[in-house]
Amino acid sequence: MYFKNIGYLMKENITLDRKNRPKVTYTEHLFYCNEKSIGQSEFYQSEAAGFKPEIKLESKLLDLNGVTHIKYNNIIYKILRTYKKEDVIELTLTSTVIENK
Repeated sequence: MYFKNIGYLMKENITLDRKNRPKVTYTEHLFYCNEKSIGQSEFYQSEAAGFKPEIKLESKLLDLNGVTHIKYNNIIYKILRTYKKEDVIELTLTSTVIENK
């Protein structure tokens, strides 16, 4: 399978500033993926549970240990659900309110 789009896995790092307040930064790692559509039944089931899935990405199996967000098309998404099948993983994402600087 050929993956033509680029996304970034984002691991959250929490540090303290001078006044001991937590500061969140992210470490980005590039990965290749394909964008898929969210199925109608999956969308309505998520809405009933209070979630709003916005995008689904498909990629080869990845190590998602510590990964909390994904940046795709310069928009930062939170991982809502993962689904592994054979050598591919599907990531269902929802948008966040993180400023992208």
